Amino acid sequence: MVSVLRRALEHEKLDVAADLVSKLGSLDESEEALVLVSQDGHIDLARCLMHAAHHAAHADCNDGEALVVAAEYGHVEMHAAHADSQEGQGLVHAAEGGHIEVVRLLLDAPEHAAHANCRNGQALVEAAKCGHIPLFRFFLDATQHAPYADCREVQAIMEEANSGQIEVARMLLDAPEHAAHADCSDGQALVEAAKCGHFEMLRLLLDAPEHAARAVCRHGQALLEAAKGGHIEMLRLLLDAPAHAARADSHNGQALVVAAQKGKIEVVRLLLGAPEHAARANCRDGLALKKAAEYGHLEIVCLLLEAPEHAARADCSDGWALVAAATNGHDEVVCQLLDAPEHAAHADCPDGQALVEAAKGGHIEVVCLLLDAPEHAAHADSQDGWALVVAAQNGHIEVVRMLLDASEHAAHADCKDGEALVGAAENGHIQVVHMLLDAPEHAAHADCQSGWALMAAADSGHTEIAGLLQDYQDRDKHA
Repeated sequence: MVSVLRRALEHEKLDVAADLVSKLGSLDESEEALVLVSQDGHIDLARCLMHAAHHAAHADCNDGEALVVAAEYGHVEMHAAHADSQEGQGLVHAAEGGHIEVVRLLLDAPEHAAHANCRNGQALVEAAKCGHIPLFRFFLDATQHAPYADCREVQAIMEEANSGQIEVARMLLDAPEHAAHADCSDGQALVEAAKCGHFEMLRLLLDAPEHAARAVCRHGQALLEAAKGGHIEMLRLLLDAPAHAARADSHNGQALVVAAQKGKIEVVRLLLGAPEHAARANCRDGLALKKAAEYGHLEIVCLLLEAPEHAARADCSDGWALVAAATNGHDEVVCQLLDAPEHAAHADCPDGQALVEAAKGGHIEVVCLLLDAPEHAAHADSQDGWALVVAAQNGHIEVVRMLLDASEHAAHADCKDGEALVGAAENGHIQVVHMLLDAPEHAAHADCQSGWALMAAADSGHTEIAGLLQDYQDRDKHA
């Protein structure tokens, strides 16, 4: 019966609902129905249920659940149950929804009134979290059982730092008694403000007259969060704090690494140029350089390489910055790393991996730069021709041609027992197959790996390639 009542209410069939209410057959059904109509604010139906001749529902049934849902949805005139039922959960819901009249009703109930500090101040926290400022102030000014501003202080102040509710945060910090501490939870509020880019909140926490947050808290985590977001003014505030200033090199330069990865060039400049404890361009064995190279941030790469002190080395980590740039086809970055005046990256480091990655991605300009480097040029046949194999597998015909035609250390079309041919055949790259079979020297064999190229082409549905390989096999048999 209650499920039918629910559908009637959903379709606003109040006459049908009234009829159903009058026919409920048990106390359990009546009490369940009371919760349902309370949630939707149907005062007449609620009265009907509570004054029924048979199976009348109790206003405080199910530990006051009807009151809780009515409070949640702001239905003032429906509160006949105990205002403090379920440890004041109704008050918490009303606070969350900003229903100040409901809150007044619950706190002013002549008997069993709710306490403003119920559930250790959870109602205050919900009002703060949702930005209900008049309601928040109302709780703090309650004449009895007022919640303390520092109750659940970590949660409340964190919520305000995260949401940027500066006025609520001020009230928490300026409460005449039991004020919240700006440095609670070792400055987590400061970190949250920095993460969300709330500059005024950050300033408020740093300038609190007592228990101010420290810019250096949590080993500079706030600085790291500000760097991630590129919040340059926040960074200045943290670095220039008169006491307990953040260090630009905290976390071994992690802020610099993050800024370099995200392309925040002004942040990189600020961190490198800090008057004290400046970040080092070569921190973490050049990780900032590697990240800038990986994401193609040329200006940042130049800044790191040209730093007046502790400059990053283009060949750091055995050239992995070069590999990262080559992988993503950042030819200008590759050129900068190869041409660095000191400690230039070697085009053939480490064992030609930069060439392999460039060939795999089909980055022809990068392949050309690596093969034509005036010193330590990459070898087209490095790693036994693996660059040719990955280029062939991915159908990068111009890269394949360049590797086969290299003036020195050219790749062999039959390297790795014809693996390049197998990859090209399996993936349907017929022009590459032709090029490998017709190479003037070290041509691939159509029956390499016991004819695996032909079988791979056939299994993948590349019938033209399979036929081509069969023709070459037949020709070789009769040669």
